[in-house]
Amino acid sequence: MPIPLQSLNTLGLAAWTDELVRVTGSTQLPAISQAITNKDRFILGGGSNLVLQSSQDAPLALVCVQSSLKGIVRLPAREGLSRLRCASGENWHDFVMWTLAHGLGGLENLALIPGTVGAAPIQNIGAYGVEVGERIEAVHAWDFERHDHVVFPTESCQFGYRHSLFKEINFQGPWNRPRFFITAVDFALAPATKTQPILSYKGITERLAELGVTQPPLPMQVAHAVISLRKEKLPDPNEVGNVGSFFKNPVVSEEFAKALASQNPGLPVFHQNNQTKLSAGWLIESAGMKGVQRGEAAVSADHALVLTNLGAATARDVLGLAHEIQEAVMARFGLWLEPEPQIIPPI
Repeated sequence: MPIPLQSLNTLGLAAWTDELVRVTGSTQLPAISQAITNKDRFILGGGSNLVLQSSQDAPLALVCVQSSLKGIVRLPAREGLSRLRCASGENWHDFVMWTLAHGLGGLENLALIPGTVGAAPIQNIGAYGVEVGERIEAVHAWDFERHDHVVFPTESCQFGYRHSLFKEINFQGPWNRPRFFITAVDFALAPATKTQPILSYKGITERLAELGVTQPPLPMQVAHAVISLRKEKLPDPNEVGNVGSFFKNPVVSEEFAKALASQNPGLPVFHQNNQTKLSAGWLIESAGMKGVQRGEAAVSADHALVLTNLGAATARDVLGLAHEIQEAVMARFGLWLEPEPQIIPPI
């Protein structure tokens, strides 16, 4: 009997799988690992970065493995930093707010990003000038090939823009036979009073001023500003199905960015970690795609980077609209946008 996944993906797409296994304790992993060794499998996090293509008549022919591992543990401090180990099944935003409530800074710019802690390093989630890889000390995982626990220090995770080693097919394996299942993530965070606020992205300083915050702001105040901005721009997936930003900001050469900006006044250009990025949302809106609807899928009228499910969208609706956006941006700017969410099965 196919198992429905509609409530387990934030786009709210009707989708099904042959089997669903929830991992609630690490002691389950040896038995689960042996049981699915020869089966196709897919690791499902919070479903906030997925476009699932399946139907009740043609479900995903695999085992969906989902982390329900919970818990936050303090580790011995090192070099003035507090160290935490957070289980992969914890909600990401709840974890961010937990760190702030306990007087720790560093994750405040990443508040209100949907998903789980275990999914955060895979995508190297980022927002408002911060990437999570900058705060990670180690990633703990279960190795389905060796049937054992392994630990990856941050320097071996190859964190990049929306990228990590866990997205490399030569390392992690194909989408339907992933080798590593993340069980926990270690973070190194500074006391809130010693955290240098990162306010370089447009809007944060202005929002802090609107909130009556004097400089320099505390991490909790930065988080409230970020939450306020995100709520204005991004619809709540509990109310309107979406995966947040659907496309990555294009990374281009400095020369290309300057040339494009000279031809298109107002084009936002960001410089971070020796990379030059352009605003995908601005490109989409300037290509005339903001607010466009195709079937039950639409480009948000509030933020052109967000594709929404109006109620009964199919994966075909969403992916068809995404392709139309890619073609429009290519025709207007000569850039091909890359989707952020994982498309399952891949196309």
